[in-house]
Amino acid sequence: MEKLTGWLEEKVYPLAAFFEQNKYLSSIQYGIMLTIPLLLVGAFACIISDFPWDGYQNFMISIFGEQAWGEWNWSVLNPATFGLIALVTMIGTSYELSRKNKVSPLPGIVMSLMGYFILVHVNSDSMISMNEFGASSLFLSIIVAILSVEIYTLCLKKNFVIKMPDSIPSFVVDQFTALVPAVICGVIFLAARYVIQITPYTTAYNMIYGLLQAPLTTIGTTFAGTMVVTFLNSFLWFFGLHGTNVVSSVMTPLWYAARDANLLVYQADPMALRPYIVTNDFSNMIIFLGGTGLTLPLAFEMIFMCKSDRVRTIGKGGLIPGIFNVNEPIIFGLPLVMNPVMVIPFILVPMVCTAVAFFSMAWGLVPLPTGVAVPWTMPFFFGGWLMCNDIRGGILQLVILVIAAVIYYPFIKTLDKQYIKEEKAKQEMLEDTKEGS
Repeated sequence: MEKLTGWLEEKVYPLAAFFEQNKYLSSIQYGIMLTIPLLLVGAFACIISDFPWDGYQNFMISIFGEQAWGEWNWSVLNPATFGLIALVTMIGTSYELSRKNKVSPLPGIVMSLMGYFILVHVNSDSMISMNEFGASSLFLSIIVAILSVEIYTLCLKKNFVIKMPDSIPSFVVDQFTALVPAVICGVIFLAARYVIQITPYTTAYNMIYGLLQAPLTTIGTTFAGTMVVTFLNSFLWFFGLHGTNVVSSVMTPLWYAARDANLLVYQADPMALRPYIVTNDFSNMIIFLGGTGLTLPLAFEMIFMCKSDRVRTIGKGGLIPGIFNVNEPIIFGLPLVMNPVMVIPFILVPMVCTAVAFFSMAWGLVPLPTGVAVPWTMPFFFGGWLMCNDIRGGILQLVILVIAAVIYYPFIKTLDKQYIKEEKAKQEMLEDTKEGS
């Protein structure tokens, strides 16, 4: 294990250093980190609203009423937390990239917002869908942020701006300086909107996800198809794309059909062999167990096996949500997005664990899913048990969580050492500053 950790420090750490030094990638990470407060609030709200126990749900409905209890999270709070991930990331990325380019950040943010809303389409009721601001639009928001700030910076460097007298306050000067870059951004994004509008995709959001979803339509629920889906989910998340949405939009109808087919067989004869392994419940209880990347054991390792304050704090915030299969605090907090140290296990863990689960069922070691729906927030062991109506389903979940923990361990320890060095350097800098003052 020590040899592997040493190899990772030698080979992977330089790549991580490159990510930190690259102004675009580090700005994106800054923007993503800005969403952590929203993600933690949203994650715990999901646990409270979707706690998988009928007695609890009935009790809460008796207190607050069916309508209020049904809408307070998914219709009100969730859009204000998870539903703003793309918008907040764009603002944070614009701010940090502007700062790195040594230009005033606020005009850069304003131009990004303008460009983004130009690309956003209203529906038939002249309303903007909240999907335009959530994690599904994260990749689009990052592109807009980088393009807007770079156009703004280029105009300033080329002195292609409106010049104001020196007697004008600097805040006013900054806004008029940004006028020409804002016009250029507006023209470019407006042209992009109408060019995309004449394509079959109609909107920038549809175009990005339509191009990504097309190869998935012929995959099906085979082992090979499931491996492709599992890989693609984590791979897209690493680059800031909502892989789960891309995958689920295509695969969910197939997974639901497979679940229904299993349920028909199970209702007719509980002991009969069911036709499908990969169903909607298999995806929730295996592929997305603990969230994308099976990060629940990672959260445990971050708390109890790491020494970095940053890693331990994020682990504490992500452990309880992870038990209920919500892991945005880990994905965006550690982060796993744009993190070269963690990309290998983030992709490898779900593929290995999904393969173990698939063949455990194919070889008869674990019963196939019954087709009875299991709440997606059902904690591990209980979720697997209910999925298969057999304790072996719960044991299978425990096994793959242990496998995930073993794979994640050397990588999180490597990242932990990196963060400890950074924290010590900052602490020494603070102490030197205090001594100097």
